[in-house]
Amino acid sequence: MNKQFKIITIYFYIFLLVAFSGNPIFSPTDDVFSRLTLAALVLILAIRHISYFDLKKGYQFYIYLIFFIVIFLLQKIFLGFVSTFGTIGFLSKITLGYVVIRYVGNNFKFAYFNLIFIISLISLFGYAWNYLGNDIPAIYIEENTAQYSDNSGRNILLFHQHSDGLRNSGMFWEPGAFACYINLAFLFYIGKIKPLIENNKLKVIIILLALLTTYSTTGYIVLFFIGITTIYIEYSKRYGILMIPILILFSLIALITYKNSEFLKAKIDNQLEVASYRDKGEFAPDRISAFLFDIHYIKKHPLIGNGLHSKTRFVDHPWLQGETLGHGNGFSNFLASMGLLSLFFYSFFILKYNRNYSWVFIFGVFTLLQGEPLMNFPLFLSLPLIFIYEKHYRRTFNLS
Repeated sequence: MNKQFKIITIYFYIFLLVAFSGNPIFSPTDDVFSRLTLAALVLILAIRHISYFDLKKGYQFYIYLIFFIVIFLLQKIFLGFVSTFGTIGFLSKITLGYVVIRYVGNNFKFAYFNLIFIISLISLFGYAWNYLGNDIPAIYIEENTAQYSDNSGRNILLFHQHSDGLRNSGMFWEPGAFACYINLAFLFYIGKIKPLIENNKLKVIIILLALLTTYSTTGYIVLFFIGITTIYIEYSKRYGILMIPILILFSLIALITYKNSEFLKAKIDNQLEVASYRDKGEFAPDRISAFLFDIHYIKKHPLIGNGLHSKTRFVDHPWLQGETLGHGNGFSNFLASMGLLSLFFYSFFILKYNRNYSWVFIFGVFTLLQGEPLMNFPLFLSLPLIFIYEKHYRRTFNLS
């Protein structure tokens, strides 16, 4: 295969995976068109790469997929209902991630980093345009129809103007999601961020500028976590005790920023106060209220969850079943939907196959989930597969 064509294909595949993981034009929702689009894409890629489905070479994928099929079967038995379309959609998302990950191989992390750089660069122009009081000339416009959150937006594929555009959403449905996908690029390189910065200074600066313009609570917190972890892991062995003042200084900067930013301490304090006054069982889309709401359903079916369909997911709150909720806590939502067994299995795969500070990585991912329902999308659902096929099916072709 021609090298240039291969590079283009790699980035096209990565783009498709990321686009179906949060771009409002592509991302699967409840409408039939988006579901059929995802199913058609997965079918086309599966046929094109039929060799990936060889039982011997793809057995880890089958183990991963079969586990969730068993969870759905158990939900059918104990809940009495499982959405066929929801199940196919869930499994299709994992399959999409698998095919892309197998094709890209050990180039995945660097290709993803480069794609985030391109998205970030474009987003800064879009954000500046919005900041000057202009709307982007959209090819897709979404009106605000949600009761619980503003889901309005204007989209030009590689940039999405969420609401008035005063926060940077990149190509994703809202700024917090963009911040999460940026942080994921750095989490992939935990323990190796120093060389990443040294070899990609301009790209890292652009990406960080994009992250700063999201004004995302979760995004900033995880970025501080990555910074402190990087200082400790990558510099403490070389500089020893001299790193203590630097760690203290960085922590103080993070603390001061946290206390003095409206979207950090003030926002969290406000959410805590508001959540404390809500009636028991009352739903709200912010991360804390959503978590408290989900506790009821986590206790109801802790091991297998309450399913993906609103009929069983909100069985005790039927008035929510027809609403577009904009769930604010992806961690508790996944637990309430798919159960502790799914979370443990997902974590086990990451811890087993990611040998590069896996506990740090998984803590970072779980923190990102506190702010966004990322497990509704192909990239985060298939994260464990990245480490499996990076380890076992390395490609000699190198993007860097």
